[in-house]
Amino acid sequence: MATCQRKECTFQWEINNLWYCWLKNGERIKSHTCVLDQLEHTRWSLILYPKGKVTEDHVGLYLRRENDIFGPKIIEVSSQLAILDTGGSFLKVKNMSKHGFSTYSISGIEEFATQDEIFGTEKDEFFPRDTLIVQCTVFIEDEVPIMAKYYTSVTNFKTNLRSFFWNIDGFSNLIPDQRNYFQIENESKKILANFYLVSGLKGEITLEIISLDKSLKCFSFKISVIDSERKKVNFGSHKFFGCDIQGIERLLISREQLMQNESRYLSNDVLSLFCEYAFSTGVILNVHESCDFGIISPASTKELEENEKKPIISQNELHQTQALVDDLKSMYSDAVLCDIELRTSTQTFPAHKTILSARSPVFRRMFTNDMREKNSGHVDITDVEDETVRRMLLYIYTDVLEDMQFESASKLYSAADKYAVFSLKERCSCFLKDNVNPTKACDLLILADRHQDGDLKCAVQDYILSHDKEVFGSLEWKDFMATNLQLAADIMYQKVFPS
Repeated sequence: MATCQRKECTFQWEINNLWYCWLKNGERIKSHTCVLDQLEHTRWSLILYPKGKVTEDHVGLYLRRENDIFGPKIIEVSSQLAILDTGGSFLKVKNMSKHGFSTYSISGIEEFATQDEIFGTEKDEFFPRDTLIVQCTVFIEDEVPIMAKYYTSVTNFKTNLRSFFWNIDGFSNLIPDQRNYFQIENESKKILANFYLVSGLKGEITLEIISLDKSLKCFSFKISVIDSERKKVNFGSHKFFGCDIQGIERLLISREQLMQNESRYLSNDVLSLFCEYAFSTGVILNVHESCDFGIISPASTKELEENEKKPIISQNELHQTQALVDDLKSMYSDAVLCDIELRTSTQTFPAHKTILSARSPVFRRMFTNDMREKNSGHVDITDVEDETVRRMLLYIYTDVLEDMQFESASKLYSAADKYAVFSLKERCSCFLKDNVNPTKACDLLILADRHQDGDLKCAVQDYILSHDKEVFGSLEWKDFMATNLQLAADIMYQKVFPS
């Protein structure tokens, strides 16, 4: 009898800026969904409850089987969940016994790590540089030896880090209740918050922060005094979530303490502050990084990371690639030697059969089989808007997407699906997943269902379930329930009966 081998797949999931996580108890984040060819083409993801699934003093970690087309109804797998350090060694590891997974079923450990380990006194050990590395190995026993497969995924809590210097002149002459004011803005010059340094009646110096941006989910700040040697002296750091951000008041220091060290802190009667702050508006980005073959162990993880840093393409090759893109774009823009036209209801776009055929099997069939478009010299696409056709052609010729917005990405996704430009469809799908919000979720679910895109549909369903209060309370959801009863029922079933 043949020796039993393991069909094995390993996920490694990096979660960046987790310290700024605004999620509450019972709320979760999910990794990118991976299709595991080794395990009968089943689809899997990892789920983390940063503030606990049930109890608030632990972090929960789970493995979930997603909906798939080709996999068996139930697949039995064993698994291992772990948290790694930056060198790839185990900080925490727990083995899970064999479990039969149907689609949407979940298995994991509710108390995988403590809040203190992840967010408290042991934070620097568990995720230095504010990156938590989670690993899951899934395997089944088999008589056919197959190499292990290794997947990496990255989730980013999008965080903006800023700082500014703030000089308070004539500090010794501050009168009680006097307020010194500093305004901070975001990239688009929208006022984010107002900082007020207030001199209290008893000589205390207080910092008040009034947030003017209701989209803020997390806000943290650190205040330092610049001393006479231009060194930063830390006077405290604080972090706030949700509604607490709307009005923040924190005691910094007493006037007496500063005046007693006047020569150090009040050169020329000026209090010099260095303020560092970070904020997040609730954007979470998921990225599928890589997929490699080979046996993966904690010891080899570091070597893999180092290899990934090595350049694969030389600078000379990059310049050559860019030159090719520029030349193809010029051919398209200048309509050089075009032999086919794409015609919408209002505009005509000259193009090249060869390039369209190379990028789209649909166009290839039109131009190689005995179809009307082969001899007519044009393709009628009256159901696609002019701007969408322009964007699709630009991508076909240059692999470039310009100034994507949610609506334009949705239309481009539909066009890419119709003409089987698969790489464009995937790019649009990733953009839509990363930019979905409570008001757009219903439209995106309809789009995914219309195009029978199981991966996108599952991603939107997961988003709705993890943002249920915002979505279910929206006008869009009420309209959605009235016109898409079956899709709404599927969501509510998963809400009531989570696997």
